[in-house]
Amino acid sequence: MGYIKSNAKLFGLLLDTLTLVAAFCLQYYVCWSIRGRPPFPFGSSPSYEVVILISWLVPLLVFGDYPVRRLTDYRDDVKVILRVNTVAVLFVSLLSFALKMHSLSRLFVGMYLLTVVVGMSLNRLGVRWVLYELRRAGWDQKTRVIIGEGPMVMQYLDALERSPGQGIRVIGFVGSGRGEPPAGLPYFGDVGAIREILAAHPADGAVLALPLRHPELERVISACREQGMTVELIADGWLTLVERGMVVDGGGVPRLYIPGIPHSSVAVLCKRVTDVVVSAIGLLILSPLFGLIAIAIKLDDGGPVFFSQERVGLRGRIFRIHKFRSMVVDAEARKQELLAMNEMSGPVFKMRNDPRVTRVGRFLRKTSLDELPQLWNVLKGEMSLVGPRPPLPNEVVEYDHAYRKRLSVKPGLTCLWQVRGRNNIDFDEWMQLDMDYIDNWSYLNDWKIILQTIPAVIRRNGAS
Repeated sequence: MGYIKSNAKLFGLLLDTLTLVAAFCLQYYVCWSIRGRPPFPFGSSPSYEVVILISWLVPLLVFGDYPVRRLTDYRDDVKVILRVNTVAVLFVSLLSFALKMHSLSRLFVGMYLLTVVVGMSLNRLGVRWVLYELRRAGWDQKTRVIIGEGPMVMQYLDALERSPGQGIRVIGFVGSGRGEPPAGLPYFGDVGAIREILAAHPADGAVLALPLRHPELERVISACREQGMTVELIADGWLTLVERGMVVDGGGVPRLYIPGIPHSSVAVLCKRVTDVVVSAIGLLILSPLFGLIAIAIKLDDGGPVFFSQERVGLRGRIFRIHKFRSMVVDAEARKQELLAMNEMSGPVFKMRNDPRVTRVGRFLRKTSLDELPQLWNVLKGEMSLVGPRPPLPNEVVEYDHAYRKRLSVKPGLTCLWQVRGRNNIDFDEWMQLDMDYIDNWSYLNDWKIILQTIPAVIRRNGAS
């Protein structure tokens, strides 16, 4: 066990290398049995077996990682497995093309890839399980001193109690003068005497339950480093922002870059591609429906089919939104007469039985069909399929400063507001839903909102 602990990366690399060789031998004979002949000849030039094994071994050496299992979970292992095998497939494809290995069996490569992924996954699960059981039995324990009080301390202690296999034992705490002290732990003193306390109570590491803005934080970290202790800083709101950032060195000045929103460049690209594909297909498929709606609007009052209006988009840029006209032609002029009847809090005008809505318009608004022309705005890149609804310029002027974060992403056709009840939700709750959407954005969440929008539109929940 001591060898495994002190050489965890070497042991993991050896285990994965054996997996590569074993998977190769297994799939060679499996493919031979399926096809009735070897997937490729041994000893040929170029050597197929060497090229395949090198294609997986090089990414394993370069991109393979064996994170400290005491501090990580299995999701970190999965990321490594996917990264290594993705690069390996690209590598073997490049080599087979360059070396003109035309007889390389794609069946073999596919089955080999699957076997390696499964084997690496089982390796890591097995190692985690063995370490977990050993540490739960009392082996390989690491000691910690907690510095600070309050909810963050209790959260950490609860997590340790739920997962004894981490092998972490807290020997005491140092007070910071804030919050409630943890019950049942020895008290070593106040943070003002941190150097003397750490010298008198040696431990493997310190867990800091201190805000990033705590005046003693820098001195505490320095004291821990003097003792050669590891430092774990429990994340608060500020530290979460730092964790999202990265160190950049443009112009020779190292600095921490913190993005305004949690969107990676790859995610933004995926979102844009989805917007273009879906909006283009939607405009094409729905064009007959557009024609029917246009005829209905013309027959109703003879006015224009479309209604265009200036809205505020990404970073405050003004653009023109397009809708099927659902109100009388002079609706904007008559809005002033109805302001006293506004049913929505905040700088937004909403009225359930707005007298300006036409007969056809009432149906269009109930079914959200009036919004469909905005697929053109999506295709042009002014809007997205999912995002906060685009506000009017006069609404943005009256925003609380915190709500201006809505302008950090493209406005959308649908969002959490549509899904959760639209006009049944007051302004502040609406804004909070948009903030939550931005802070917790993911490509998968966009699709969840799109799928939830369909039944919400059918139920006509909150539409008017």
